[in-house]
This record gives sequence, structure tokens and C-alpha cells, in this order.
Amino acid sequence: MLEKVDLSKKLSKEEYKEKMSQLENKIGQLQRECKALKIPIMIVFEGFGAAGKGLQIGKLIQSMDPRGFRVFPIKNETEEERMHPFLWRFWTKTPEKGRMAIYDGSWYRRVLIDRFEKRTKEKELPEAFHSINSFEEQLTDDGTLIIKLFLDISKKEQKKRFEKLQKNKETAWRVTQGDLERNAKYNEYAAMMEDMLFKTDTDYAPWTIIEATDRRFATVKIYTTVIKAMADQIEKLARQKKKDTADQETEDHMNVS
Repeated sequence: MLEKVDLSKKLSKEEYKEKMSQLENKIGQLQRECKALKIPIMIVFEGFGAAGKGLQIGKLIQSMDPRGFRVFPIKNETEEERMHPFLWRFWTKTPEKGRMAIYDGSWYRRVLIDRFEKRTKEKELPEAFHSINSFEEQLTDDGTLIIKLFLDISKKEQKKRFEKLQKNKETAWRVTQGDLERNAKYNEYAAMMEDMLFKTDTDYAPWTIIEATDRRFATVKIYTTVIKAMADQIEKLARQKKKDTADQETEDHMNVS
């Protein structure tokens, strides 16, 4: 999936402003509709370090009612979390009906960073992927909308961003030794990313690749993706309700007959 991505895509300031004025209004409207219909939504931000996950989450939530969502930054497991199955800490962070949860990092850490750092052994990967897919399938079967966004940048762009962060004393702490190691072994880590995308890109929870070199382009694509997913879920619910009503009317008619 990543090999076919064009990371040179850009958007001018004029195009960005024109598109965003419409998208910001639309996403707020759809958030209200999903709340009224009691649709739970999970938005996953994954991708390469310094791809702008935190920045893009900030852009996304600017246009939403803050009472309707929570943002979860996902880091290393705590001592308590290590005592449970690895998905336990994510089950406890699933949204209530009509609410939204946004994840800066996610359960995919198990098959990405943990895999790269060998905390997840190769023999453990099949079970980890199976658990992840089952987790997402159970949630979507119960009516949850899962939107998975993968922010992609090149090795060169990532290195440039790390260097910029390191030059500023206020942001240098954000670049860890692990970040630098994954950049040095970018191709190896990208292969793990590719494997993850291939094994977890499902009909019920597909991935969308976000070309994140140009931040304006990335923001617009994220908004567009989230809006389409929310609108499709609302339409799906309406179709199901219409079908249920028709089935009930048919059953009532047969009973009367």
C-alpha cells in the first residue's frame, strides 16, 4: 500500500481555505447527527514518527463539540495494564453510544513499535493480528464506526522534521532515541508498517493512507475521509431502519392474514 503513495501531493493556501470552510461546517453537523443517532465513533491516528499525528488531531477537533469526544494519547503500558490482555486498556477506552474517541497511537503499537523493539516476538504476531481484527470486528458489529488513518512521510522528510524539533530546546524532548533508531532503519520499520496495513485492512475497518508531507493536504484529506465515513454510517443506519420497518410491516400483515 505504501509503495503506491505519492508523497509529493500539495495544496495551496487558497485551495486549503476554500475547502476547509465547507469541511469544518460539515463535520460539526455530522457529529451532531451521529450523536442523535447514538453512533459511537473511534478515530485512529497511526503512522511514522513526526508525521503530524498530534497536529492533525488538533486540527480535526477544532471543528467539533468538545463535549462529544475524548482524545487518548497511547504510550507504553503501565504496570497494571501489563497484568491484563493487551487489548484490555483499549476496551476501557471505547466510546459510549453517540460519543467519539480519538487515539493518538493505538492498539497497533503491539505490532509496530513493540515489534520493532522486539517486545512483541515474531511468534506472537499471528495471535496479535487476530486479536486486533477480532476486537475491531466485534465493535463494528455492535454499531461502532472505526476510522483508521495512517500518516505517511518519507525517510528524508522524517529526518528533516526530527532535526528541526531537536534544534529547539522546547521541542527537543519530543524526539526519542527510539524515533531516531526507527528513522535509521526506516525501510525495516516501513516493512512492518506495510505488513500491519495488509493484515488489518478489512471491509469493516479499512485503512486510509494520508500523504502527510504537506500539512494542508493532509488536513483536508483527513477531514474528507472522516466526513465520508460518518455520512456513510448515517446512511447505512437509515437503510437498516427502513428495512426493519418494512420487515415488521410484512410480518404484521402476515399475522393479520
